[in-house]
Amino acid sequence: MTNKFMMPFAPFVRVNHHRQFVLFAGALLENEKQETFEWLFENFLKCMFNKHPLAIITDQDKAIGNSIKRVFPKPRHRFCSWHIKKHQIEHLRALTVHYCDIEEPYKQWIKSNIVEEIENQWEFLCGKYQFESGSWITEMYNQRKYWAKAFLKDCFFASMTSSGRSESIHSFFDGFVNSNTMLNEFVIQYDNVVACRRGSENDEDFRTMDSKLNLSSVSMIEKKASQRYTRKLFDIFKKEWTEATLNLTHETISKTLEEIKYKVGQLDIDKIYCRTVTFRLSDKIDVTCSCAKFETDGILCKHILYVLKKKNVETIPDHYILPRWTLDVRYKSDNHTIAIEDTNTGNEVSALTLWLVQSNFRKAIEHARDSPCEIKKLNSILVSFLEEQSVQTHSKQLECVVQNFNVGSSQVNLMPQISIRDPQVKTNN
Repeated sequence: MTNKFMMPFAPFVRVNHHRQFVLFAGALLENEKQETFEWLFENFLKCMFNKHPLAIITDQDKAIGNSIKRVFPKPRHRFCSWHIKKHQIEHLRALTVHYCDIEEPYKQWIKSNIVEEIENQWEFLCGKYQFESGSWITEMYNQRKYWAKAFLKDCFFASMTSSGRSESIHSFFDGFVNSNTMLNEFVIQYDNVVACRRGSENDEDFRTMDSKLNLSSVSMIEKKASQRYTRKLFDIFKKEWTEATLNLTHETISKTLEEIKYKVGQLDIDKIYCRTVTFRLSDKIDVTCSCAKFETDGILCKHILYVLKKKNVETIPDHYILPRWTLDVRYKSDNHTIAIEDTNTGNEVSALTLWLVQSNFRKAIEHARDSPCEIKKLNSILVSFLEEQSVQTHSKQLECVVQNFNVGSSQVNLMPQISIRDPQVKTNN
């Protein structure tokens, strides 16, 4: 609400396959009432062809929460972890005045990893401190499914826990707009922001295609990860892999013909921080970890990688590499063949056509990258095409100059003029 019209700006943000933020949509709102948010979500849904998101992260706001329940009843809703921590700092100060020793058991409660721990720890807190009904901490308990990790471990959030991505969008807009920017100029700058983000994504796509990553081992597990993931995701994987190969140990909890359970943790930490890894013996490798990193972030944790290495699994099973974190999510079209001429209408080039051409271009680079002769041949084809386009562009520019000269300066511009007035400026009382 830093513009002079005091209109809240609401961006819809996600992350791409490089974990860069992507701007889906944005709206300038009249106010922050529930009916306004309902209007916002309904129109966003129309823009998304009625495809609901899988998960939503917002501030701990009652109006937003109620509107999400009505418009998005199926997606998982969680509160921004940054705002939760901020509220905790504010309210814990008041609690410690009445209960001087509450801080440590409270931290144990909110850090509980399983539902049973949360419930048991809450019963302990209530029995010891006798909280008042309707207090902040009892409301936190009532809303635990929106913030407690134990209730969110089965939902994919693409490693996002905070609406800080949204906040970074706000700060990114600071380079394009300020409090004096008029609304018609804001729309133009909004498009510039989107174009800038798309350019950053294209740059990262190229870096991923053009670079060869350094491996820390000769393991086929690491090699496959380097071949499939984007650069950013491989960096995240590599940290987990390094921990798995250097700092972890295990003990066997149970072993049957169907599955083996291990306790896996770091060598120098207490065993209460160990995670339970279950390795199921079947035709298809099936392994899970109590930390639920794969379920929530979509990438294997160090605990699972440690067990795979110990069990002499040669490489990462395909079902544990999400296309979401690879270039395939944007370019791959191997599963179906679509003729380019069938994707266009009239004289316009469709988005699908551009996507197919980008896919073919990437495939050509992949086929030619290991052969200097082939890559030179591909480059010569591209250079010839660019030179031809340059000549055609120059010819069109000359034609435009001649036409403008023949028209003369007396011709009246018949384009309709649209006038957009600014909204009424709000004042703070």
